[in-house]
Amino acid sequence: MLNDFNAPGHWYTSFPSLNHWTEDFGHTKYAEAFKDYIQNAKWDGGLHLYVHIPFCKKLCTYCLCNVIISNDRAKIQHFLDHLLKEADNLKAYGKLNIKEIHLGGGTPSHLDQNQLTQLMEKLNSLSDSKRDETAMEIDPRTVTQEDLRHYASLGIDRISFGVQDFDLKVQEAINRVQPPEMIEHLLEVRHLFKGVNFDLLYGLPLQTMATFTDTLDKTIKMRPERVTLLKYCHAPEVRKHMRLINVTDLPTNLEQMFRIAVETLTEAGYIWVGLDHFAVRTDSLAVAHQEKTLVRTFNGFKPGPTKYMIGLGPTSTSALRRHYAQAHYDLNKYYEAVNKGEFPILRGVELEDGDISPRRHIFDLLCNQETDITIGGWQDVINELRKYPDLVEIRRGSSVQTIQVTEKGRYYLRNICKLFDERDVAPEHNKIAQLTITRKKIENPAYQSA
Repeated sequence: MLNDFNAPGHWYTSFPSLNHWTEDFGHTKYAEAFKDYIQNAKWDGGLHLYVHIPFCKKLCTYCLCNVIISNDRAKIQHFLDHLLKEADNLKAYGKLNIKEIHLGGGTPSHLDQNQLTQLMEKLNSLSDSKRDETAMEIDPRTVTQEDLRHYASLGIDRISFGVQDFDLKVQEAINRVQPPEMIEHLLEVRHLFKGVNFDLLYGLPLQTMATFTDTLDKTIKMRPERVTLLKYCHAPEVRKHMRLINVTDLPTNLEQMFRIAVETLTEAGYIWVGLDHFAVRTDSLAVAHQEKTLVRTFNGFKPGPTKYMIGLGPTSTSALRRHYAQAHYDLNKYYEAVNKGEFPILRGVELEDGDISPRRHIFDLLCNQETDITIGGWQDVINELRKYPDLVEIRRGSSVQTIQVTEKGRYYLRNICKLFDERDVAPEHNKIAQLTITRKKIENPAYQSA
């Protein structure tokens, strides 16, 4: 039942997952959801604002993101003008309680200093709240120390370097050459920020256990406060540029690579957070893990208390109570909607009552590696999990049963979560699915986390 560690499946950055969102959810439905959120916002911890900058200087052949390769400053400014207008459209709903901002892409650092200043001034005008954090993704090849000083002067206090791998042959294979010395030079001004994150990928072409271990060792030596360790997804049918990667160069020992990474990073003092994040013990992400206040978003795992997010820019995603939405991919459709003063929504979904309980359990398991289930609820899933005492411990109280994932079970966390996913089960192949589809819901569908 619990398949191989690297079996295909959702990473559950949302529930329901993106394949269940529909295009009949557009501007009107999102506007209603946004108004409903604003009316009830006094009861939550504020908003996480994600801003998507789609432009990149060069094409990285491993990249699965939605990017546009351009160095045309006029074209980039034309996009920025519309992004600023989209931000202005939000002002019709009043001041927002924005507690966190994350600039992603693409390559936000591909904006020049003046353009980034324009963006931050506009974002600052959306909220009077004191922010807890402003983070920015950075391509080390596109910035200087002076750029980093400028970012800090704008209030950006956490930066994330897209490192991926330190081996030269691997870097050449993915068209992203950036020597370790380049990163070390930029880190000389790390004191300007409260934290630095490294993005690393395993499963890249020409990676071996030896080269990957060396990347981990170099990472530990540079000591970023956080590490995000993701698996390379080879999808040439989705991203044509991935055809430039020789499939025979891809490593097959991915489970071993991930296990070695977990062991190496935790032995070096990093705390394993959620599925694939690591943080030094004093970092707010590690503290949130220890205090069980983690939140799962489209950007991964983050400290609470903000658990709802809105997106600006093409392809950006939003999560508001019982609603999810994603903006248009196509720039022309994005521009058209923004110019009409509408939310540029391509698709979305409104959760049904039956989605609330599985979402809670999936997110509790992802963030805290445990979840409480009312006695009699999800009994079919509990019976299945009892077959794997090395992966989960099930404790029974007077009114609830607690599922606690073991250290070994964390490697199969997505597989455990999938047992609660009634939307993606295939009854003809899945015995548990037949039970969960027909069983009577016992837990209150109006659970307060909605």
